[in-house]
Amino acid sequence: MNAHAEIAPAGGPARAAARPLRVLCVTPAGPEGQGGIDRLYRYLREAGRLTPAEGIDLRFVAGRGTGAGPAGWVPGFPARAAGFAALAARWRPDVVHVNFATGGSLLRKWVLARIARAFGARVVIHFHGQFPLADGRARDLQGRVFLALCRLASRVVALGPVSRERFAVRAGVAPERICVVPNGIPDFAPGLMLPKASGGPVRILLAGLVGEHKGVPVLIEALARLAANPAWTCTVAGNGEVDRCAGLAAAAGLADRIRFTGWIDPEAMHRLMREADLVVLPSLSENMPLSLIEGACAGAALVATDVGETRSILNDGVNGVLVRRDPEALAAAIGGLIGDRGRLGAMQAASRRIYEADLGLDAMADRLKAVYAAAAGDQ
Repeated sequence: MNAHAEIAPAGGPARAAARPLRVLCVTPAGPEGQGGIDRLYRYLREAGRLTPAEGIDLRFVAGRGTGAGPAGWVPGFPARAAGFAALAARWRPDVVHVNFATGGSLLRKWVLARIARAFGARVVIHFHGQFPLADGRARDLQGRVFLALCRLASRVVALGPVSRERFAVRAGVAPERICVVPNGIPDFAPGLMLPKASGGPVRILLAGLVGEHKGVPVLIEALARLAANPAWTCTVAGNGEVDRCAGLAAAAGLADRIRFTGWIDPEAMHRLMREADLVVLPSLSENMPLSLIEGACAGAALVATDVGETRSILNDGVNGVLVRRDPEALAAAIGGLIGDRGRLGAMQAASRRIYEADLGLDAMADRLKAVYAAAAGDQ
């Protein structure tokens, strides 16, 4: 895959080389967070990447904190913003790396970015959500704040070519300010034997927040169409509407074919990924879904809807199948792979190759390092 060849513009900070580049990274819940964004940076820390030995002094701060619901962050945010300002004044970061999505995250990160600029830091914004500008015009507060964040940034990080084009065309960001940095994860399946053992039923896995958005009810309807075929089992791993979706599976006569785990820790999730033959994600919308990257790392064939940066992970017909978000199309794709173990095995091997080429943690770390250097070097 060559979609990310032009990752980040080269450059270096115009500063003395006596100390590492100071980078303050803002994520939703900080080092204690369990969401996808926080998890990415926990992987970097655990791997020992972006450290002073590499010329980067990377520290983390929470933009929202833990335990806050959709609006639960509001009462405590003034104190959090004041604490952020105090840290910026004391530590004087060269770069503030703001990770954000949409909704309340936009407003929080705009405030923090303004504070960062007030203390002389360059701002890198890193977008993980659904693009809010449908036609390039900001019709509402969310769109206006999004554009304001883009204007504050020295560099804008897009997860893939789809987001890169939207930043350039819809948000008017100059192409030279846009850096493509795909999500990367550590290799939790080294030495994996592929294709996976095919003697038993095909093991299907959907990992993510259980509910409509990730398409769990659609998957249940699809598997109901394959109920007469004994050559599959399914696991749905994640929290959310577990009881409701388990009830849908029972009503479809699939209570003994679809297992719901509820929330599990990353180690348990990685074990399920290594065991899975097929990772499915019929999402309504995504940016760059972590569960598909994990599936590729673990050598699973992929079946998913064509949303966001899914094509950066799933090469249709090579390591998986892109489908419409409806039960009939999903059942046809899954059933086709169950019935052709040779094709399934070839896709598993292709997934692993795609992960190794473009979606590893070191590749992400190297690209971020280049982004920080370029941003800090802006005059």
